[in-house]
Formats: sequence, structure tokens, C-alpha cells
Amino acid sequence: MKQHQLRYLALFAQEGSVRATAREAGVSAASVTQGLRELEQDAQLALFDRQGGHIQLSSAGLQLLPYAQRISALLQQAEATAARLRNFEAPQKLSIGVTPWVAQTLLSQVVPLFRQQMPHVQLELFDGLSALAYPRLREGSLDLLIGRLAQGDAMHGLEATPLFRYEMTVVARKDHPQCQAQSLSELLNNDWIVNYTPQERGSFMANLFGQHGLPEPVQQVHLAHSPTLMLTLVQQTDMLSFCPWPLVETMELRDKIIAVQLRERFRPNTVGFIRRAQEALNPAAHQFKETFELVVRKWQDTEDLRLRRVLHSVDLLAAEKPV
Repeated sequence: MKQHQLRYLALFAQEGSVRATAREAGVSAASVTQGLRELEQDAQLALFDRQGGHIQLSSAGLQLLPYAQRISALLQQAEATAARLRNFEAPQKLSIGVTPWVAQTLLSQVVPLFRQQMPHVQLELFDGLSALAYPRLREGSLDLLIGRLAQGDAMHGLEATPLFRYEMTVVARKDHPQCQAQSLSELLNNDWIVNYTPQERGSFMANLFGQHGLPEPVQQVHLAHSPTLMLTLVQQTDMLSFCPWPLVETMELRDKIIAVQLRERFRPNTVGFIRRAQEALNPAAHQFKETFELVVRKWQDTEDLRLRRVLHSVDLLAAEKPV
């Protein structure tokens, strides 16, 4: 297998057609077609289904795809590293995923410090569900994730160092008519707006309802694919949600939403550094990690009241081993 063939495969999956792949790769469509056919010959597998002029990845092609994506990403990283070594002043890019409550509290202190240390690195920051970031991390489009640690197979190929543990809580706007509810059973007839990935739905609902012996109110539970959209609806409607307690304590939300004081307790989550297993962080990612750790150490002694409120809602997990 040759590098350009695997790159065409990765681009084809991204672009969806030979013509768009050729345009993105800067070559002719004929070159892409030839490269993909040669890849099938080298692999001795039918990597594409071709029917009626339409072409799509076969089952074998889909299984080979993650390797092609990783190889392409590693080549880009190697080229970037070579450029950095040739010219330290050359621009570099660092892609970091950050879970929303961390983004709203600590990131504003981490980024300026990091920029002082590595002024030639362009940051590309992503927030949102950690589970959506895992594939991007595996394929190489993210360099590092500061996010929630998943269970079991979801962490395949990844390595994590725990940082914080926090509880989940039911939230409502401050003047919600049921903000004084004491039991989850009192809230089953409300509309809920929640944020999870399809593969996490079962565990999410078990944590919120199932473990307390309550049925899931299917027609009342709605899905938001954006944490911002979810929180906006909680603030402006009578919808309830289920989110990390530290998010409620952020300066942006503490005067707008509240954690409903229920007698039920929910399974805690852990946030940490997540990276590709068996692969060293590049210098920029390593520096960002060290800068973040420095800010966390200072956080414990901060006199900033807004940060102390968040600190009270999490447990710091110092120097735990990678998992």
C-alpha cells in the first residue's frame, strides 16, 4: 500500500465522490480512480461497491478506513514537525477538544499562558460532547482532549489521565414552578432537553431514571445536539435538563439556572486528559497539557470567587495513573 493511495481513501470517505476527492487532493479524477484501484489490488480486497455509476466504501473499505485516516494524519503531523524543525518561527496548529464546563472556567487562564510560551502555534479549540471527540482524536484531527472519560470499548485506542470527578444534577431555570421538587418522580411529566450521543443513550437514561426505578418518560425527553442550545432552552422555557454540576456554578449560568435539590443521587463522571495510546504528544500538545496542569494547581489557592464556586463542585484527582 502506498501513501497516496491511503490518502485518497481517507479523502474519499470525507468528500463522498472521486471528483471531490481529486479536487481536494489537487490531482485529476483519473489519478484518484487509478490510485484507488491500485489500492484494492495491493490489499487484494474489494474496498468499494460500484453500482450504476455510484461508488461507496464496502465493508472491507470501512474497516481499512481508520488506518488510512491515521496514516494520513500522522504524515501531516510529520510534515508539520519537519517544518517546525526547519524553521522554529513557522506557524503550527494545535487542535484541542475541551468539555464545556472546563472551557467556561479554566480555559481563559490557560490560553494566554500557553500563547506566551508558544506564540507561533495557532490554536483550534472544540467544545461539546466528549464522545463525539473520541473518533476525531483517534483519526488524528484532534491532538488532545480534556474531556469526560468513557467506559469500556468507547476508550479503545485511547489513554486517559484523570483530573476531576464531578456529580451530575437535574437543572431548571431559577423561577421554574417545580424548582423546589424533592424527588425525581415529581418531575416525570415535565419536558426535558438533554445532550448525549446515540451510543450513550442507554447509559445516560439509566443514570437519570433507570437506577432509581423510574420509567423513562419517552415523549417528554428531547435531544439537543449542542450544549449551548440545551442550556438556552432551559433558561428560557420550563424544560428541565441533566448536566454536570460544575456547569451550573459557572459565572455565565449561576444566576440563570439552578441545581434542583433532589434526594436521588447520580453516578459521577470523571474528566481528564485523553490522548492516543502508545503515541507521544507533540511538543505543542505537551506544553498545553503542562500549562493546564499549572493552572489547576493554582486553582486550589485562587481567591477568585467564581472559580472557587466551581472548585467546590468537583474533586481534584491529583497524579492518578493513566487508564
